[in-house]
Amino acid sequence: MKQAYIIRSVIYILLQSIVYGFGNPLTKTAYESITPFWCLFFRFFLAFLIFMLFFGKSIIKQLKSAKILDILPASLCMAFAYICCNIALSLTSATNVGFLMSLPVIFAPILSTIILKERYALSHLPLQILVIAGLVLLCMQGGSLSFNKGDLFALMTAFFIAGSLVFGKKSLGTHLDPITISATQAGCTALFSLIFALVFDDVSVIAHIKLPAWGVVVYLAIFCTFIAYLLQNFALSWAPPSLVSMVQCSQPVLTAIISYLLLGERLGMLGLIGAFIILACTLAESIKSRNESRD
Repeated sequence: MKQAYIIRSVIYILLQSIVYGFGNPLTKTAYESITPFWCLFFRFFLAFLIFMLFFGKSIIKQLKSAKILDILPASLCMAFAYICCNIALSLTSATNVGFLMSLPVIFAPILSTIILKERYALSHLPLQILVIAGLVLLCMQGGSLSFNKGDLFALMTAFFIAGSLVFGKKSLGTHLDPITISATQAGCTALFSLIFALVFDDVSVIAHIKLPAWGVVVYLAIFCTFIAYLLQNFALSWAPPSLVSMVQCSQPVLTAIISYLLLGERLGMLGLIGAFIILACTLAESIKSRNESRD
């Protein structure tokens, strides 16, 4: 793996973390007039339409010759990741959701070993343990670890995100490109979100969605889905899921900063220490992976 590709992958995931950092706090503000499942449906349906508008011919051509197992696992993992994430945002703070969503750094190496048959390098274990410690500190509220139903859904989100990374990497080993994989993930998430919205929500909600909420949906569709999916899947075409999941640990720190600015959610001293640990480990892992690729 070329050194330049490692650097490019890290930059792409950091950009993804920035747009996600705005996404979680903005989503909570949208819930004042839209429910989580309808927000998900409109977000991913709009993103899917954008994919088809720009890349429709290429996507259809690739899907015609694709096997169902080439696209379904990664798409299902992504769909359930965002369903769990939006439920979590309705039940707990955006800051906590951002922290717990970074736990793919734990799950991704394990799933890579099982699914991709990749060797787990024990040299990465100390940094991953430090990241876990940083995440625990970030979740400290009033000096004790806070964990509620919303945090459980955020933890499930982390597991499904790890699955989407690993299965997405596996899909890239076929003839499918990152654009097609991103489009199928968006389409699958839109479909399942619609099913959940029709079953658990009221259709009358749509008529009462306010303009600011529609603005958030558009932002989520364009930046947090269309662009973010492309950034992630292109990064996966150059870097292993373990590195991608590690760099994604920068996302809770950015979420915490933006949540403070938009929602007034605050981090204590322990949270700040945890944020520093995560950023330091992310930088160290990126340098380590770059050096390994050079060797």
